[in-house]
Amino acid sequence: MKKRKEKKYIKFVKKILKNLKNLRVGKYSHKFSKKMYGNWTHIALLALKQEFDKSYRNLQDILDVCTEILDLLGIKEAPHFTTLQKAAKRLRVQFLEKIMSGFLLLTMSLSIRTSIDATGFQLTRASSYYTNVLKRNKKSRRKIKKHMKLSAFVDLDHQLIISHKIRRGPAGDSPDFEPTVMKGKMVLDKAGKKAKSVDADKGYDKEGNHKLVVEELQAEDRIRVKNKDVPIHRTKGEYRKKAKKRIKKLRANYRSKHETVFSVLKRIQGSMIRSVNVGMQNKEMIFKEIAYNAGRLIKSFFSVEHFY
Repeated sequence: MKKRKEKKYIKFVKKILKNLKNLRVGKYSHKFSKKMYGNWTHIALLALKQEFDKSYRNLQDILDVCTEILDLLGIKEAPHFTTLQKAAKRLRVQFLEKIMSGFLLLTMSLSIRTSIDATGFQLTRASSYYTNVLKRNKKSRRKIKKHMKLSAFVDLDHQLIISHKIRRGPAGDSPDFEPTVMKGKMVLDKAGKKAKSVDADKGYDKEGNHKLVVEELQAEDRIRVKNKDVPIHRTKGEYRKKAKKRIKKLRANYRSKHETVFSVLKRIQGSMIRSVNVGMQNKEMIFKEIAYNAGRLIKSFFSVEHFY
């Protein structure tokens, strides 16, 4: 008899539960908890919400007919949408970032190529046509919300998000380089991994950024340099001069994989943030990244369990 193929969303939930178990996240937040749902159920369902790109109410309606997912989580019925809202509000950002970066532990590579780049997410449901009309009519113009800017440090070999920095745009790229990369370095160190190289576009061309890659990460500096036509002897900065000497040797464009990460993240998890509160917007963005990393590992053939 032919073995039945496991469904995509069952694999998705299993991958999240595997990550939570690997990180030793407690199933319940307190020993006197009612033990009706718990942390594992809340995190898995909130990540599933981003995978479906649905609202809390719509997610509840979908889960009512998804009996296999409820059985996998060990619950009899889907939680009320307000239960998930309160759970998302209660979870801390640092805790969610740990879960997001924890998927890196399920990969086998010890030396990886990395990259950093930024993209924007919509904070309003208004159409682009409507916002353009408002911009032209300055007298009766309403204030349009700023977009959310996500700077992500990515494992290019497995196309996983290692660390990030969230802020409101428009804003420059370079100031986000050091905090994002250093946070990523801490994650890599804990996982026993090392960055082989760091790719970035010209927006991150700064002497301090080049120096950080070479000295702190001890990785190959692949940050693109501005004004490549300017002679090397007229270029400012020791590390920028060294980067310009190597610019002709950079044959492979690994940074294109980073654009693929953002493209998949927006197409599947959605490019719009539904939350209104700033803190909840940041958490929703992290859950999008958790859902992306879990979905990416399903397709990857380099995870630890595949090896064994």
